[in-house]
Amino acid sequence: MSQFDIIFRGDIVFGHQLADVKLRLQQLFKSDAAKIDSLFTGRPVPLKRNLDEATANKYRDALLKAGAMVEVCPSDKSPANAPAKPAPAAARAEQAPVVQARKPEWTLAPVGADLLPERERPPQPAPVVVDVSGLSLRPADGNLVDAVEVQHELTATVVVPDLGLAAIGEDLISADEKLALPLVEIELEDWEIAEAGSDLLTEDERPLVVPAVVDVGDFGLAPVGSDLGQLKPDVKPVTPDISQIRLAD
Repeated sequence: MSQFDIIFRGDIVFGHQLADVKLRLQQLFKSDAAKIDSLFTGRPVPLKRNLDEATANKYRDALLKAGAMVEVCPSDKSPANAPAKPAPAAARAEQAPVVQARKPEWTLAPVGADLLPERERPPQPAPVVVDVSGLSLRPADGNLVDAVEVQHELTATVVVPDLGLAAIGEDLISADEKLALPLVEIELEDWEIAEAGSDLLTEDERPLVVPAVVDVGDFGLAPVGSDLGQLKPDVKPVTPDISQIRLAD
């Protein structure tokens, strides 16, 4: 039956705070802060060894929920079982039995700094070269259109004679411009002034007006809103297509 190890490298789940993850690990393993800090060294540390697959998955889920990024590796291929490089004799003599936690040295970059090194930056697009040889700047005032580009409107020539204003009441027609009108001789011997309201036409001069006889016996007033037989517009009935329509349950 395959055995598995729970390996922790000091990484935390995105969105979690480091202090909160350490506190949850203390509660989960019932350990003190110093031992939990020793896990965050950046090197693979086995939290649990020789577990069956189901138990290893349960531990992994619980640690991920606590905010610790762990991986399940077969025990025979666990990185924690890899042989360590031999250290010099002086280093082995000075090496303490307790592994001290190495805190990552993080710093804040200045505002606007590029966080990616040169080798990780995406290739920059080639600059676009715009031909501006045909462009020029003109002063802020003035017309931006050349004189040859201005469309001139045709000017209508209006002949204005030498006109002047005549005095009020003056005759505007000269003597040579007046037409001689023949005088009409009217005999007024038989004319006289009639009394106000008199009929100026005699009986035989009046036109004969035949009154129109209108039979109103068949006419009457219809009730309000009655149909008087007026012409109605020819409106064709609309038959909509309802073949694709159905009633919902």
